[in-house]
Order: sequence, then structure tokens, then C-alpha cells
Amino acid sequence: MIKILKMTQDGFDHYMLSAIKNYANEKINNGTWESKDALSNSKKQYALLLPDGLQTANHYFYSIFNKEEKIGYIWLARDDENKQSAFIYDFEIYEEFQNLGFGSKTLDLVADKAKELGFSFLGLHVFGSNSRALHVYKKMGFQITDINMRKEL
Repeated sequence: MIKILKMTQDGFDHYMLSAIKNYANEKINNGTWESKDALSNSKKQYALLLPDGLQTANHYFYSIFNKEEKIGYIWLARDDENKQSAFIYDFEIYEEFQNLGFGSKTLDLVADKAKELGFSFLGLHVFGSNSRALHVYKKMGFQITDINMRKEL
């Protein structure tokens, strides 16, 4: 049985160790940032978004469990541009638990949690190279709202 529980401080500290590096790598791999600046840029982004860490107002961190085993995490926050919308900043089902339906079930739980928190919409960003995630999000009812594109010269 899948459940989401508020992330503990230890869980948050562990999450942050990998999140900043992973975000920098995603930005490099998708050609958004140069590798020499990526880690610094990522640290700045996280510092701006989370000035009070886990206690930052209107940010919600959850650990995802299957029975008693931790299988991932999800971070959502109130969208500053649309107060009725929650935005998923980060979501991962650990690799060994992927393709088992846990992602879809988690998104259902998070949608319910967002409703409990008073939100009417749930948004997210996905890198264009992440076709597996795009498939899951479309299957779960998410619709494309914006598309950024680039061409290598």
C-alpha cells in the first residue's frame, strides 16, 4: 500500500544532498546551463526557493512509502503566480521501484493532499528528454501548458 508522509528533517537533509547535484546535472544534460556554472546555479536556486529549509512556508515535502519501505519523495509548493495552484517541484520514485505503478498512485495521493491543502490545480515541470515521465503525467491527466524549445547551432 502506497502512502505519503511528511518528510522528517533527517529525510530532508538527505534529500538536499542529492537534489542540488541532480538538478544541476539535469540542467547540464538538457543544455540549459553550462557545466562550469551548474552546481553554483543550482545551489542559488535552492537557497532562493527554500530560505528556511524544510520549514519554508507553503512548501510541502513528503516521503513515499510502499508498506514500510521508502521508495521515493515528492515536493510541492504553492505557486506564487497562482495561489489556487500547487506546483510539484521535485518527484522521484527510486529506480528499483519504477515501472510498478507507484508513480501514478503517488500522483493520486498528492492530488488528494493538494485538495486538502485548499488547492484547485496541480502543476509541474518535466524535462523534454524525460519521455517516461511525460507519458505518466499525460496518462494521469496533466496537460501541456507551455513548451520551451531550443536548437543547437
